[in-house]
Formats: sequence, C-alpha cells, structure tokens
Amino acid sequence: MRIRKFRSISMCILSLALFINGCGSSSRESGISANNIARVGDTACIQCHSAVTEPLTGQSIITQYLNTSPHNTAALGCEACHGGGAQHNGVGPIPFPKPDVARCQTCHNGIVAPLTSAARYVDSKHATDTPSHLPGGSGNTSYICSRCHTSEGAILANIAGVTGDDGNLQFFNAANKIAYSGTYTAINCITCHEHGAGLRPILASYSTAKGSGTGTTIWNPSKTSDAKNNQFNLCTSCHNLYNYDGTKVIATGTSGTRPYITGGSAHNTRWNRIIASTHKEKGMATSIPFNNMTSAADGTNTRITGYALRMVAPPTTATTVAGKNYVTDPYYSGPCFDCHGHEANTNTGSSAPQGAGATIHTDWAQSAHGGQILTKKYAAYAASGNARTTAGVESVMQAYSDDTNAIGWTHYNWDSTLTSAGADDRGSCQKCHTATGFSNFANSPTTYDPVKNNFSHLQGWTQKAAAGASTGGSKRQNEVLYCWGCHSNAGTGKLRNPGPVTTDYTFNGAPVTFPNVGNSNVCVVCHGGRGNTQSARSSRFEGHHGTTAGMLFASVSHIGSEFAGKDYTPPSFFAHDKINASTSGPCASCHMQAAAKHTFSVVSSSSATGLITKIRSQAICDTCHTGTFAMTPTKLNDEEAGFTEATNLLLAYLANTVTNAYNTNINAIAVASMTDAQYSAFQNAKLPGDSPGAWAHNRFYAKRLIFDSLDAMQHGATLTGSLTLSPTLLSTYPNAAVWLGANATTGVATRP
Repeated sequence: MRIRKFRSISMCILSLALFINGCGSSSRESGISANNIARVGDTACIQCHSAVTEPLTGQSIITQYLNTSPHNTAALGCEACHGGGAQHNGVGPIPFPKPDVARCQTCHNGIVAPLTSAARYVDSKHATDTPSHLPGGSGNTSYICSRCHTSEGAILANIAGVTGDDGNLQFFNAANKIAYSGTYTAINCITCHEHGAGLRPILASYSTAKGSGTGTTIWNPSKTSDAKNNQFNLCTSCHNLYNYDGTKVIATGTSGTRPYITGGSAHNTRWNRIIASTHKEKGMATSIPFNNMTSAADGTNTRITGYALRMVAPPTTATTVAGKNYVTDPYYSGPCFDCHGHEANTNTGSSAPQGAGATIHTDWAQSAHGGQILTKKYAAYAASGNARTTAGVESVMQAYSDDTNAIGWTHYNWDSTLTSAGADDRGSCQKCHTATGFSNFANSPTTYDPVKNNFSHLQGWTQKAAAGASTGGSKRQNEVLYCWGCHSNAGTGKLRNPGPVTTDYTFNGAPVTFPNVGNSNVCVVCHGGRGNTQSARSSRFEGHHGTTAGMLFASVSHIGSEFAGKDYTPPSFFAHDKINASTSGPCASCHMQAAAKHTFSVVSSSSATGLITKIRSQAICDTCHTGTFAMTPTKLNDEEAGFTEATNLLLAYLANTVTNAYNTNINAIAVASMTDAQYSAFQNAKLPGDSPGAWAHNRFYAKRLIFDSLDAMQHGATLTGSLTLSPTLLSTYPNAAVWLGANATTGVATRP
C-alpha cells in the first residue's frame, strides 16, 4: 500500500516537473543535451504547432517555415535547430526552444555547414543601434522613419507595402498603414528572417503616384527570380536603390530622378545614405543621365562613378567562341553579400571616418584596390562646402575615378575580351585588371580561360568587338578589385586560394612558379609580374607594373634586367620572402598588420613632406631588425632617398646629360637596336615607376641592378664591379653616394 502511494506521489511530482519544464525550458535547465535526444520528425512538430502564430504579424510560424526556410528545403527539419523532440510531446522539455546565434554556430562552422557571419551580427549596427525616429518622439515623428529604423516598422511595412520611393511612403504615412502601439526594438534577426531563417517577403504599392495606393505587388527591384537576389530585394527595401520593379532609381531630386524621401527628410540631402551615390548597377546608366559614366569611343580612360553590382550570377551559357561556356562563380551569394556580411557596419559617413570609425569598407574604398572612388566622393562633397543639399548630393553622385588616380582600372576597356577578328583584345589582362577575371583565375588557375569571363553585369557589355569597332566590352563601366575578387566570402573574410602561383613567363625555358605563401598567394597572382630578364624587349618595364612580389622573390622570378655573368643571389640574411610563409605570407603580414588592414599601407607618411613617419608593421620588422639594425622611419627615408637619387643619376646617364660611355642619348635608340648593356640599364631605370618599393622589398637585388646599370654607363659592356663618382656627382647626388657605398673623398664604390 505504501509502495503504491509512493509511486502515485512520484508520478504526480514527475508530471508537475514536466509541466514546469515545458516548451520554455532549455537544455541547461532540464539537464538534457541536444546530442542525445532522439528526433521525431517534422510531422509531429507541424501537428502541434500549426496554429502557433508570430505575435507581431499574426502569421503562422509553420507556414513561414514551409514557405521559406532553407532548413526545410535542405530536409534538415525543425529539430536541426531546436534539438530532438522525443521528450517534448507538447509539454515536455526541448533542448533549444529559442535557438540563438551560439546555436547557429554549432553547425555553421565551415565544416558541418557553411560558415556564416552570425557572430559578427552581435557587434553590428543593426544589433547595437537603438530604435530611433519613433512615431510621436522628438525630431522626425513620421511613420516613414520607423519603417526602417525599427524592427517592428520594417516587418509591418513589408506586409503593408510601405516600401519604395517618396510617393509610396508619403501616401502610406498619411494613411497610417503601419499602425503599431507596442514597444519598438532595434533591427534584429527576425527583422529579416522568418521562422526557420528564410528571408521575409516584401510587398510594395504598384502605384507610385503620391496620394494613391491602388494595391500591392511583390517588391522585386532585382527584376529576377533568382533566389540569391531575394537578399538584394530585402536589403534594398530600406537601403533603396530601385523602385519595386527596378524601373526607376531612387536617388536625389536632380538628374531627372525623384527624391529619396521628400519634405524635411535628411536622406535626399545626405549622399552617404543614398546607395546610388556609390553603387552603379548596369541599368542605372540609362536611368540616370550620367554623362561621365562612360569612356572615350575607343574605350580608354573609363570614368568609374561607383561600384558595379553583380545582380545575377553569370549563367553557364555559350561564349562567342565555339565549344566554350562562360564560367559561374561557385561562391556567388548575391549582390549584397558579395561585399557585405552580417557585420552591417560600413560607416561611410559624409566625410572620411578616422581611427576607430574607419571600417574595412571605408579603408578598401579609399585604397588603390578600390580605385580610390570613396576618396573622390569625399573630396567632391567637401568641394561643395559639405552642403546638405540635393546639389551637394549630386556632386558626389557625379564624382569619379579616372586615369589620374586609378589608371590600373580605368585606362583601357579591360572587359573587352576579343577583337572583331576573334583575337585577344584585353582578355589576357583581365585576371589582374578586373575582379571577374581575378576571381575566376584564383578559383582555378590551371583551367582559367579569359574567354570564359562573363561581364554581363556591366552596362552594354559584349565579349567581342563588333566589325569595324576598335573595342568591345562595356564602354560605360569598368570593374575594380572588389571584395569578391579576393574573397570567396567577404562577410567571413574567407579568401580564394590559387595555391603557388605559376606566371605567364619563364626562366631558362622553365615555368616560373612562386613558393606557396599562404594568404599572400592572392597577392602574388597580380604582383608577380608579366615578364623578366629573358622576356622579349619592350619600351615599357619588362616586368610590367606593380611587380612587388616579383621583386620580393627575385631569386625565382629574375624580374629585373640582370647583366650576364653577375651574381644576384640574395645574401644569406635576406628573409623578407620567408615572413610567415606558411600562414599569412609576407605580403599580408606586412601590409595588413595594423588596424586599418584594407588600406594595405605598410607605413604612414606626412601629407606635407611625403616622408615616412611611422612603420605600421613595426612588430614584424622588430622580429629580425634589432639593436643597431633596428628599423626606423628615418632609416626607411634614407633608403628611399638613396634609391631615388641613384635612379635619377642613371636616368641622367641614359639621357647623356651626365656623359655616358657611349656619349649618346640611349633613350633615343630603338629598344631592338640597343646593346644588351644599354637595354638592361634602360629597363632598370624604370624600377621607381613600376616597382617603387623595390628598395624595401629586396634592397640588395634593387641595389645590384642599379649599380650594374651605372657601371655599364661608366664603362660600357664590360662591367668592372666598381663606380667612381666625381666631386660634382658626390655633391649633386649625396643620398645616392651613401646608398651606393661611395667613399666620401674618392667617390669610389664597390658592387654590393
């Protein structure tokens, strides 16, 4: 009897415990683990939860899950996120009733499931900003503002169709279509994601006439049914670029477009809040009459007014060459995530952010890789008097980069792959002068074929020049090296990895292959050069432009014009090419050490004098350079001054303004007619222009090249290994004398 009574009491206590530990309990409270609870499948979940609705919208969470969840599409089920439901049964515990970011990361770690930027959301502006511009509050009090500055406003606006240009928003504001009396919260996960992590659908009024709202339609500014572009549609429901069907740009009140928002709104006078000021999708070339968003008839000096968006992943379709199809970037995840992730912290601002305010995006956009486009935007706004007017915004919209500051991206119509005859036009240049070519090469160096590069996201692009035309491609848009060029996932920072890079040139008949230098492999692709000491003669530098890696690994590349019989083996203590070789590699280690990594600046310099004031990668230098060999800004300035003066002396010899051994202006001789010694000196004099950091990257190699070239100018084809600087030269080129090791009295210097 007592036993039965004890059992009855125990069962009651257990039932009460199960009731208390119901749906709201977690694995920590209940003592169960997601790893050891059996799963029951979605059918049981749907049977019980089909009537459960999302409190704000009143929509069924099961309907949301079945309609849009990627976990449902991939047949992972509810329990992939919530944990096994075998002990749940409606009232029992379930491991993760409200899965959070940490729960997502248990799978999305890059191994079990694709790596995400979920953790970065925690520090994003979406997560950290408080809801602002609330209805009834101070300042902007309209419902228009709460449409994007609060989570609730954004969600309800998506349903009501309060999305788009000023006419749409003003009408719905007057009609009070976003009626909400609860507490407003900041933008968070559920602002963008429905139950199950699918993206929320968006509606918009299909009438854009102010004061009317005849109905709603799907918000689809991408003008496609590509699922990856749903991301673009969602992001641009607040960060507007186009109206609901992609037929009109939402920008400023000038250039024939409607204002972003009318009345006293800040946005139509705040360029940094208007996406069109920095992003140029191909349709905009015809929507906005930007006469400067173009190039000359021959495709030269294209003016770049903004970043070209890849609205759709290029399809695998036939090229103009039989048997070849365009390639599709396997890592393409939509136009927004090409460069952004869940960090949501671009922080452009109306003027250049400083210190902690700077971000990867603002650093990159002012760098040479980004064409310094943002620098031009800031300058244009400053020139307008930093005026918060539509005219001030217009000046920024029109600002562009060209040959004066971004010649590597603007000088030619780089996306013109073939001539009208089918021969190479700029196809061979595309792996370094376009993000599309670079990404395709980095994905698969051994199978890369420029004919398969698809630039259909550029306005008016054709692969092949038309008959009689001097060039094909797009004469209105060029690419720069976008985030998606180097990164397969910009949000997480994951790099493409081409592996050890094999160049287009050879040495002694064998391919030149650089060593594997980890993350720096992506740098070597384009900074390894396109020629070397054995390449065909050229009036330009044989190594091409920006040959940093080629100079660093000169023992492999032989990128300078080396003199026969001379030893260019690096000294035993040379270690620049071995810095963190198996991890970040020398390029990334030195140029991406400081907080502002994506400026790629290894030093800071005075804007007034140009002199180096700080070594940003000082810690790397200090690893080897200690004691009397410690590296300082002063030493770097001295090295650069010596290199520059020594090259200037070489230029004077070549021009025969300082009499050379041939007593002739060697620059006036056709390169094919120069002697070997003359040609090498002619080539090496180009180092400051095409490899300006040679004195730092590989000091002894650069010094030997210049020394031997000066030797040839003083003694002709037979080098002596010695130089003599006259008193006049010692006085005129004092830094060169020190750099070359010349005796201060006799002027004699010996080959280093």
